Amino acid sequence: MTYRESGIYKIAVLFPLLVFSLADQKAAYAEEPPPAEIKIYTPMSEIEKAAQTVLEQHCSRCHQEGRLVGRTKPAKEFGNVLQLDQLLADPAKTKPGNPDGSRIFQLIVNGQMPQDVADGYSMLEGPTPDDIQLLRTWIDNAGQVETASCSTADGDYGSQYDLIAGHLGSLPEHRRAGARYISLSNLAATCFNADHMEAYRYGLVKLLNSLSSMPDPVQPVWADEDRTILQVNLEDLGWSHDLWATVTQEYPYGVRPLAGQYKFVTSATGTAIPLIRGDWLAFYASRPPLYNKILDLPPTFQELQTKLGLDVGKNIADYRAQRAGFQKSGVSENNRLIERHPISTGAFWTSYDFGGNGGRQSLFQFPLGPGGEFGFNHDGGETIFNLPNGYQAYYLNTAKGDSIDKGPTNIVRDKSRRDLAVTNGISCMGCHNQGMRNAKDEIRSHVETSKILPVSAREAVLALFPTSADMDKLIEADRARFQTAVKNSGIDPTKDLNGVEVINALSNKYEQEIDIKVAAAEFGVASEDFGKKIGFSGPMGANLLQRLEQGTIQRDEFESAYGSILERVVDAEYIKPSRDDAVVVQTKVSSSAHEFASAIKGVAIQLNSDKLAYVLGDKIAFSVKVDRACHLTLVDQDSNGETTIIFPNQYQQDNLIQANQTFLFPNEKSSFDFKLSTRGTETVIAICDESGKALGNIPHDFAASLFTDLGKGETAYRKIDVVPKESRELPPIGRSAIKLTVE
Repeated sequence: MTYRESGIYKIAVLFPLLVFSLADQKAAYAEEPPPAEIKIYTPMSEIEKAAQTVLEQHCSRCHQEGRLVGRTKPAKEFGNVLQLDQLLADPAKTKPGNPDGSRIFQLIVNGQMPQDVADGYSMLEGPTPDDIQLLRTWIDNAGQVETASCSTADGDYGSQYDLIAGHLGSLPEHRRAGARYISLSNLAATCFNADHMEAYRYGLVKLLNSLSSMPDPVQPVWADEDRTILQVNLEDLGWSHDLWATVTQEYPYGVRPLAGQYKFVTSATGTAIPLIRGDWLAFYASRPPLYNKILDLPPTFQELQTKLGLDVGKNIADYRAQRAGFQKSGVSENNRLIERHPISTGAFWTSYDFGGNGGRQSLFQFPLGPGGEFGFNHDGGETIFNLPNGYQAYYLNTAKGDSIDKGPTNIVRDKSRRDLAVTNGISCMGCHNQGMRNAKDEIRSHVETSKILPVSAREAVLALFPTSADMDKLIEADRARFQTAVKNSGIDPTKDLNGVEVINALSNKYEQEIDIKVAAAEFGVASEDFGKKIGFSGPMGANLLQRLEQGTIQRDEFESAYGSILERVVDAEYIKPSRDDAVVVQTKVSSSAHEFASAIKGVAIQLNSDKLAYVLGDKIAFSVKVDRACHLTLVDQDSNGETTIIFPNQYQQDNLIQANQTFLFPNEKSSFDFKLSTRGTETVIAICDESGKALGNIPHDFAASLFTDLGKGETAYRKIDVVPKESRELPPIGRSAIKLTVE
């Protein structure tokens, strides 16, 4: 039985880190064009070669662009499993030197990957114990290899404003007030390879054009030679100064450097925040509410029609609409109808989506309407329409016409996201990365051959549902319009990042867990100086540093701490968002949940030790925090093969812990402490189970022993002694050795 089957979610730490054990598989769209030839990473050692061979055999068919089998898009938008250098650079996938804390490794060990094998859809065998050991050796060895580091000394905020001032001075005076700058410097400072950075640049340019109300696509103008700071003018996007103020009132990374040309830049542009980060913008501006505000999307579908000079009902009545209906699609859970209308900027496509397939929700029986004698009754719809520059905008609504931010998952689903919800903007951008998708109508031929409708109704169907050849021409023309617009903005419309659309890739980057290298870049501090500066910034900074040195933290936690720590780390003042709720991340899902999501939502566990390093005789304690109530198990393993559950135990048999509350172990109510009695490095595994069952249905016999032994395991050896707390006595059961793993 796998952990997924039992409802148990496991994390492993090398003092320590946060891991989700989640898995799912994204459905591929059959009409997607085949991927271009992908250059695969060349192993640099026998260890890398062996690991890549394992990943090639068991994982590449679902997770490697150019090597996919039976699908045209990688599962869970994770398409670079053979690019070992990229995997090691991504803390959401691997932790070099810590196999048990690496998400990919844990999913394989727990039997959750390969997904098709775990779910019984494939007759192939999963990885053998020898395969798993090869992966362990590769990740473990990667922690001993010195990797290139990037200095952010030239990327601090003062230096960025100096650079911007020089560029601003080169602009005509009448263009300076509307000049704004959007930075990717924090990403460049973390040593992303050239292909990643180019995808992020494309994503930023594509995002801005997707938010423009002007007829001409905006081409990129870079303020620096490295192309990390993009300059754009508000008037070129059709944005007002008030709209920029609306965008920046949400911004949680506003910085006022005490040195440099900040005053000149803000005086010339008329805003206290003329510079924002591109990854933040890609996350927030690609989804409601900011997406709707920027594009001025009205609250109802009827008002959207009025704004665009369109009357959908009249077009249907006059047979000016063109339709295609089908039983299956990539996003809808049931049969679906799409419908095209001409508008002044190009095309207006809307869908009719259903919560079921029976009765008046069957398009094959009721293909007309909506409503009427032979008309269907739908539950909602999704709309795509061309902006003046040829890019696409998106809108979701109920059957009544009210705008919604997310589609109900019983009707439509975005299987790349943890909550499975189609989110207006970002989900649509990812699905329609190259414009309109091909669609094969099934209604026209069905009505023609079955003759279940009277002649008048059949004639109406033939008038509304064009032949496949005619519909293909319409879709191709609309797709070409979008791709031409993207080309006219100076970027490649086919560009993606390991199978992920470039706006989504940039947005996903913002959502990922943050390690110490990323944190240094986001503070604008050289990585080699970051530890010292943040460590002396007060208790919050010291705590943040400890968390980062032990593993990774979530984006929302980092946002909350950023403003309080900034002024003690860099020579700058923090510009607090003007709205009290501006720093609240709309989703607290980390990249791990994004990449390995499923309908089964695992418990998010945060595990920490009270120190980073210990000396002999030190006492040791752990803190655990979960996102919802569950039954916690803490497991120790050693390289001699012994595995022991240290919590729950004879003295603390109730292991239910509450959501969003820090659980300390041992705590002040405990009758014992843990004391380190041998040298080594330690791994702790935390497991939290919502079902309340014993771990793996293993019964505890606390009457016989203090702790529960699980038998043989693997990893290294350290001895922890149980000792009485000061002024307290242990119950009369003696002393027990707790063996923890060493990696």
